[in-house]
Amino acid sequence: MRTTTITVIAAAVCIAAVGITVPAAAATASDHATTAASAAARSSAPAAGRTPSATTPSSASPSAAPWSATATASATPSAAAAAKSSTAATAKPSAAAPARTATAKAPAPTALTATPLPLASARATFGSALIHWTKPEGAQGAWVVSRNGTDSLGIGPQSISTTSANDTALVLNHLVRGRTYTVTVTGDLGQGRSASTTVRVGSDQVTPPRALVVTRNDENARVGTVSAAWAAPQVSAGKKVLGYQVTVQQLATGAAPTVVVLAPSARSYTSGELDSTFTYLVSVSAITSSGVGPAAQGSIQIGDSNKLYP
Repeated sequence: MRTTTITVIAAAVCIAAVGITVPAAAATASDHATTAASAAARSSAPAAGRTPSATTPSSASPSAAPWSATATASATPSAAAAAKSSTAATAKPSAAAPARTATAKAPAPTALTATPLPLASARATFGSALIHWTKPEGAQGAWVVSRNGTDSLGIGPQSISTTSANDTALVLNHLVRGRTYTVTVTGDLGQGRSASTTVRVGSDQVTPPRALVVTRNDENARVGTVSAAWAAPQVSAGKKVLGYQVTVQQLATGAAPTVVVLAPSARSYTSGELDSTFTYLVSVSAITSSGVGPAAQGSIQIGDSNKLYP
């Protein structure tokens, strides 16, 4: 009996060490053995559904899940966050990217004029026009002079290039008499800005002014003037003269002509001062509702290199 008691007491001490409640002293030896075995089984395995502490993991089967999930979340961004970051980087351009600016076009010509030149005869079916313009500041590249319509050779719309940006005049030939053309001048070999005007060579309803007389007045050895006088032209029934166009063109240098429009009652014109020793072509045309008619013309030289001036 004493031996049994000692065994029971030793078992109770062991059970108390692992947190098992000691059964009543009245229990039998077999009951104590069964109770000790159950307590030992419970102490070696955690209760179902309970997670071991991250600070003191179970000695039987420690789990890495609690701290592993936390470390992964802090070190690697989620796939959705990465996709959002990539989309934002694509949609929003970098602030350091330079802004794109459009290249400015070359400026358009200024003071564009189209002056019909005198017809070869009153019966001519075609003629020419002098196209003249002023080179604006910043112009570059050659000019392109274009016209619409068809000329007397059957050629349709046509474009002609000048040699450089400094060329500011060009003659269009074979323009059909009585037909109105639109002429466009574009800078920088046709890539710049442009200006347009219209021109009409001759008319089928009016003759050139009659009895044209051109004279000169030499003011001194350096300058002089030219004068023109004429009689009214013949016009078709139902037409009337609306005015006269007078053109004075220096022939030697190809300088821009002087073009004036006078009242229908005008019968003469005197130019301003012109450089001496040059020859000038004077053209006079009647203007009707059909446009500028064929011109009467005469040429004269101002000054005389062999003459002594006071």
